[in-house]
Amino acid sequence: MNEDNLSSQVRIGIDTGGTFTDYVIVTNGHISAWKTPTTPADPSEGIIFGFNEIMEKHHFQKNDVEVIVHGTTIGTNAFLEDKCPPIAFLTTKGFKDIVEIGRQQRSELYNLKFNQKYPINFQKDVLYEVEERVDRNGKIVKSLDLRSLENSLQMFESKSVKNLAISFLFSFLNIEHEKRVAEYFSEKGYNVFTSHEISPQIKEYERAVTTIVNAKVSPVVNSYLSRLKSKLVNLGVESPLLIMQSNTGMADVVSIGKSGIQTLYSGLAGGVLAAADSLKHLNRTHLVSLDIGGTSTDVAALIKGPIVLRSREFRGFPLVASMVDVETIGSGGGSIADFKDGLLSVGPESQGANPGPACYSLGGDKVTLTDANLYLGYVHQDNFAGSLNIDKNKATLQLNNLLNEIKSSPFPLEIVTVDELALSIRKILNNNIANAIRVVTIQRGLDPRDFALLGFGGAGPLQAWEIAQELEMDGVIIPPFPGVWSAFGLVCSDIKHEHTQSYLQTKDEVDFTEMNEKLKVIEENLKKVLTSEEVGSEDQSFDYFLDMRYVGQSDFLTLLVTFPIDRNQLESVTEKFHLLHNQNYSWFDKELIVEIVNLSVRGVGKVPRIEFTRLAKGSENPPEDAIKTNRSVNFDGEWTDIPVYDKQKLLSGNVLGGPCIIDQLDTTTVIPPSVIGRINSLGYIIMEERK
Repeated sequence: MNEDNLSSQVRIGIDTGGTFTDYVIVTNGHISAWKTPTTPADPSEGIIFGFNEIMEKHHFQKNDVEVIVHGTTIGTNAFLEDKCPPIAFLTTKGFKDIVEIGRQQRSELYNLKFNQKYPINFQKDVLYEVEERVDRNGKIVKSLDLRSLENSLQMFESKSVKNLAISFLFSFLNIEHEKRVAEYFSEKGYNVFTSHEISPQIKEYERAVTTIVNAKVSPVVNSYLSRLKSKLVNLGVESPLLIMQSNTGMADVVSIGKSGIQTLYSGLAGGVLAAADSLKHLNRTHLVSLDIGGTSTDVAALIKGPIVLRSREFRGFPLVASMVDVETIGSGGGSIADFKDGLLSVGPESQGANPGPACYSLGGDKVTLTDANLYLGYVHQDNFAGSLNIDKNKATLQLNNLLNEIKSSPFPLEIVTVDELALSIRKILNNNIANAIRVVTIQRGLDPRDFALLGFGGAGPLQAWEIAQELEMDGVIIPPFPGVWSAFGLVCSDIKHEHTQSYLQTKDEVDFTEMNEKLKVIEENLKKVLTSEEVGSEDQSFDYFLDMRYVGQSDFLTLLVTFPIDRNQLESVTEKFHLLHNQNYSWFDKELIVEIVNLSVRGVGKVPRIEFTRLAKGSENPPEDAIKTNRSVNFDGEWTDIPVYDKQKLLSGNVLGGPCIIDQLDTTTVIPPSVIGRINSLGYIIMEERK
């Protein structure tokens, strides 16, 4: 994007969650926030409703909008709920069972009732074998006969198949057969997705699964984005619509059209990117991002920036695509507290946006975390976003109903009051989230005590301190606009595209002319994509990577290189590979032969940074008019009358002693007893134990 197009007027980030749709509006460095309820049946409806609200609230016109960046989970939800349209998977004859055989691994080895998940729905999808064969050197050993494809047409029509996933053996070495089959079906009106375009890499199973998932998700994403774009145009908004990708970069709607798989972590990447900006704001190197929304919680460890994986599992399916390393669990403000078989659990089931928690007055009859927090005084009915009719009495009624159910059980718990029940709900959810943080830290060889916890999302600032205490983390930080911080991450991201090409050569057999030519071709293709998205050449940059492993290994490690590559650089990179291998696996062997598996290039289109308006300087004592009221809140079973501060009236340098609460439009922050919160010049709340 040209800088002139983004630095003036209005930049908008829209993050659609399970309960709320969050907006961040940036105008010449001034940042505003807004939230509206999500419309699950068609999220575009809620977005347009909210768009009208923010135009009226923040006094800008339709033609003032320069760019809209959107994070969405529409494709993710459709795949997880098996609501994608039917597809056909075309592969080399004799290999259609690859989607069932997989890697012959069971994720639950000792579960006798384990049900294996498959990327294909065998009831509605079609498996079709094509007579063709390419060998491991890329040589055609059995030619393709397009006439053999005619029999497939009637089969596809009978299953209402319009989307095809094509993955032939060794197509990453020779794309001719995939390309010809794709052209054949494209001419007949099918939407075709090929493995050589999506993931031209070794490992036939992973490549096939990646292509299949992409073929399932892309039509859903395309349909949704087409509706959204059309509604924006009808509204009179014709600014570019960019989509957040799983690799933490933006892309335009056209680029996303063939790679819907890159939206699987679209809704999660925004929060991680915002946390990366927080690293820069705070001059820190280690943070764990904690994004607690209405239906789920996302956590990620950041060391100098986001950790982006070149391949990862998505709900048990191995995908070969760049995706941010983030862990998601079903714990959020709408998570249901349930008592069954003598156990009290919170989540993963959620009340979502409709009917929502009991206190929403929309017919919800289940107790949720939000109901517990409202009862305990952590949140107040007058500080909810979305013009909801919040009723504390309804939350209290359902808490009493759940308590009576526990008391009447043959296996009652030692919970005798509503106070104890509400506090227990908080503790259970906090423990679930702490376990998720252990996954992205301890299970990755990282010590959570080296990280501060950045709490955001609608419920993050309410729960963050207790979670950090359980893990002995290095303090808690609340960003300036915690309730919409993920949406902020959308508008501060760059445009990114990445392409990987298999290149199987041992280190000593590398032809450097050939290697550099391949990297140059990838770079030129990425330049065309960035240019088509209006990124000027001066704002384009490229990073180059080698995937390396010891000969005989299955997995590889990725190392950054400088273009062009020569023998001296490769020797130096090999030494780094040995060190990285030791860091990851606790062993290395310089006597083993090292091979290069893949060549990769990442193209980045730089977007102007957002400069925060700094707060006015104040003393340690907050202004007297910053206290908006006092409220009775329950900490550890004791009700205490504490001050409630208005975040908008706090100044840089103010120190707030706990217990107290900070209210703002998008969320509420709880500072417990024996804790202080310092307000810095950018509006962050730095929480630490009182000394």
